[in-house]
Amino acid sequence: MKLRLAIAITLIALSLGGALFCLAHLNRVTDELAEAIGTAMAAATVEAFDWEAATDEVMRLMERHESFLHILLPHVNLNELEWAVGALPEYLKQRDKALYIEQCVRGLQCVNTIREMERPSLGNIF
Repeated sequence: MKLRLAIAITLIALSLGGALFCLAHLNRVTDELAEAIGTAMAAATVEAFDWEAATDEVMRLMERHESFLHILLPHVNLNELEWAVGALPEYLKQRDKALYIEQCVRGLQCVNTIREMERPSLGNIF
């Protein structure tokens, strides 16, 4: 009986630890993405920065974290984020500042929605 209880407590602790790790990693990833998208938007707005470098950084972060995000998030939210970020290189080629900034805003909205939906709260749990 003691062995079963120990196993149950160990599994609960491992599950809770895994969930907390995923939550902390998701917060770090969304912070990185939000910062990169914000930098890209500033680059387009001010034009003092290099649009291409800022866009490359956003795309690099998306590629690096894509598999983790696909495992953790509902595909509807991730698809919206991928669509918003995926359009940035095309608008960069066209030098269409208005559409580029619009997609950056959409990307930031998606990141903020993901943060809100995955935040542990009573509303999200029940």
